[in-house]
Parts: sequence; C-alpha cells; structure tokens
Amino acid sequence: MNQRILYIIDSLKIGGAEMLLLGLLDAVHARGDVAHVAYFTPGPLEQRIVERGVAMTRLSHRGLRDPVTLFRALSLMRRFRPDIVHTHLVKSDLIGQMAARLAGIRRVITLHNTDPWRRNRLMSGLYRIAVGNADACIAVSDRVADHVGKYSGYRRDRIMTIVNGIDLLQFDPLCQPMDLTKFGVPADAPVVAVIGSLTLQKDHDNFIKAAVALADVKPEPYFLIVGGGALRDTIAAAINASGPLRDRIILTGEISQMPELLAAVDVLAISSRWEGLPMVLLEGMAMSRAVVATAVGGIPDVVENGVNGALVPPENPAALAAAIAGFLNDDEARVRLGRAARKTVAKSFDSDAMRRRIFELYDTILEPDRARRRAADVRVPAPQAKELPNGR
Repeated sequence: MNQRILYIIDSLKIGGAEMLLLGLLDAVHARGDVAHVAYFTPGPLEQRIVERGVAMTRLSHRGLRDPVTLFRALSLMRRFRPDIVHTHLVKSDLIGQMAARLAGIRRVITLHNTDPWRRNRLMSGLYRIAVGNADACIAVSDRVADHVGKYSGYRRDRIMTIVNGIDLLQFDPLCQPMDLTKFGVPADAPVVAVIGSLTLQKDHDNFIKAAVALADVKPEPYFLIVGGGALRDTIAAAINASGPLRDRIILTGEISQMPELLAAVDVLAISSRWEGLPMVLLEGMAMSRAVVATAVGGIPDVVENGVNGALVPPENPAALAAAIAGFLNDDEARVRLGRAARKTVAKSFDSDAMRRRIFELYDTILEPDRARRRAADVRVPAPQAKELPNGR
C-alpha cells in the first residue's frame, strides 16, 4: 500500500540533515510512495528537490516568530493528508510535531545533534511538551540518543539509533577533482578544508586559529571554509584579522558538488564544538580523504585515532594544527588512513541499509492503522447485484 509522507525540515541549504532528506526522497520514489517537503529557509537544494518531482511548501518567512506558522502546517496536512509526518531539526520538530498531533497523524522525529541547549531544563522541558511522545524517535548515533535521553527527559529505550549512511557509488575517490583555481588556490598547493554551515556549532574560529598556527611551520597550504550561514560576516572579519594568512584562507560559499570538492582536498578538518554524526565526515571518509576531527558527538564511534583518521580535543587549535601538519608531512600515512576510512564507511555506513531501516519503521508504525482498515472492510458487506425482471 502506497504511503504519503510529509517531511518537514528547517532549511534547504546544504547540510547533513538536508542531504539525508534528499536520499529519503529518492527512496520514496523507488518505493512508489508520495512525498511532500515543507521548510522554513530556502536554499540551493530547492532545485534538486524540484528535479525529483517533489512538491514543496514554505511554512514561514519568519521562522517561529510567525504566529500563523502552525496553522499553515495544519492546512498543508489537511490538503496533503499524509500517513506520516517526519521532522528534522528543532524548528521543524516544534511546528511539525505539534501540528501532526493536532491532526492525529503518525509522527517520526530524527535527532541530528548533541545540542547543548538540551542541558537547559526549561528549554528541554518546553521542547518535550511541544513535541509530545512521537510514534518513533530516531537518533543518528548512540551518542545523540544518550544525550537526549539524559538531558531531555525522553526514555532512552524509546530512542532508536539509525546511523547516517553514504552512497559509495556517488562518493567515488576516482571522480574528477574540482578545479580550485577558480577560488584562487594554486594548482599544486596542499588544501585543507572545513565544510559545513557557518554557525557557532562548527567553530570556525578554532579552524582559523589552527590555520594561523600551522602557517608558522608550513607556509604552503591553502585553507577553504565551505558553506553558508549567519556567521559569514564574523568569519570573514576573523580571516581579515589573521594577518598575512588572510589571502590563503578562502570563504567559498556553498558548494553542492561534494564528491568533486572532496577529491580536490588533501585534508578534511572538522573543528566542531558539538555534533551528532556529521554527513560530511562520512562523505570525506568515503572519498578516502585524511580526516582530522574533534572528538565530539558520534565522531569517536567512527574515527579511530591513527587507524582511519585523527581525533583532537574540541576548542584546541594547537592540537588541530598539529594533526593537520602530521598528514601534510606524511603522504604515506595520509593515503593509508584515507583508504582505511573508506573501508570503515563501506562496512558500517551504507545508505541503502539506513533507508531500509527507516522505511521498515514507517511500515511498523502504520500497521495498526492498516489492520483497522482491513477489519472495517471485512465488516462492511459488499453490495449485492439485484436481478431485474425479464432479464433486464
């Protein structure tokens, strides 16, 4: 029986949750189901959703400050009549889950981060009241599930871990590398990149300070900061204040050709203060890149220091710089650990397995509703044909 699934997400910018959603839309199409996407903030992924033939609705131009956002969500649910509402990220959880509760629709939440605000009892309590007990709660890593269970009052045994997954056919290390000269990077220069939204979570100040420290001992590398977000001007100011290095730290904006970009990068850095299980980590590992990442969230469950990457403490630019320098100074280690990284992703982080588990969960949630419909069909007798006189 075909399902109608309403996905609600905070933005259509390029990010981990958004890329996961694109994969789910492909799976919906392959199953013959129907999807609709509701969102708050537009972004470059809008065109990729249009290309998939999926309808979209923008819920608000003002986020949670718009008093009629909840009513727009309810109106959309009345028109689309979804079997399941699946929300991603905080704004979407608050509005989407509340509207689905009022509409009596089955509900799924995916938890993407070990958000620090959950430690605030008032904020986590308000969130819990707003979203209620969803039919299913998915965490992208055990660390996220533990964090939410500890600080947000959810029962830990009601949170299911379904780790993020990567399409290894799409992320092929042999793909044609992106030409980075268009960003002012010399063709033969070593490149270190941090990729993600320009937000407090990603701690770009940590990355910039590490770049400055690294430049004192290794002047050749260029440093890319890839992504968009609210802190762009702040990060640009920090780059301008970095002295002579400012010409080698480059804000590229958002880039959607991720395999090609990663193929052109020597070291992928993740400098975050907190995380769930970042998709860019898995993407970089799938592309056999050397990864240096802060040991936060679910990252230590994937990266084994010195085996398939390097782990450093968060908010420690000196440690981040030293680990990056170690890879740039040792080509053999960079290649060897990059190959081990791809093997890790191939073994445990397959996108097909992730999507299969999510759709099996949908089927489980909907089975009681289907059983009731089947029972109702049995109770209603089929109309009997009446024989007309004289054979008419």
